[in-house]
Amino acid sequence: MLIKKIIAAAGVMLAASMAMAEPPPKAVDLGKLYGRYEKAGYSSLELMETTRGVLISGVVLDVGESFDRNSILKAGIGGNSQELARLSAADDAQEEKLTAFQPGAKFKAICDLAFSSGARYMSFQSCVFK
Repeated sequence: MLIKKIIAAAGVMLAASMAMAEPPPKAVDLGKLYGRYEKAGYSSLELMETTRGVLISGVVLDVGESFDRNSILKAGIGGNSQELARLSAADDAQEEKLTAFQPGAKFKAICDLAFSSGARYMSFQSCVFK
């Protein structure tokens, strides 16, 4: 009887943990998202609700520093050299990955779209690079 209770409890715990697991990130086309950003007058306010924990991919244009001395990755798509986005890392380990990228390298990252208004590029934060 005790074994049945233990097995039943383990099954309940497994089901509960699976129910709380986050869904996989939604892949978002950086070019299409940028088009929506442009149409919204270079504001991410209308896009925020659908762009949490999204998978984006692109090409590194440059790696630099922001005004507050954090590393940022400037990104575009394919052969297009236009800067569409700037990405910042989620933590120190991710910042090491970010700073190791060279211009022209392809990347994938799971990020949150940050609030942007008036900038010609979108800002992504809390990025985890794949």
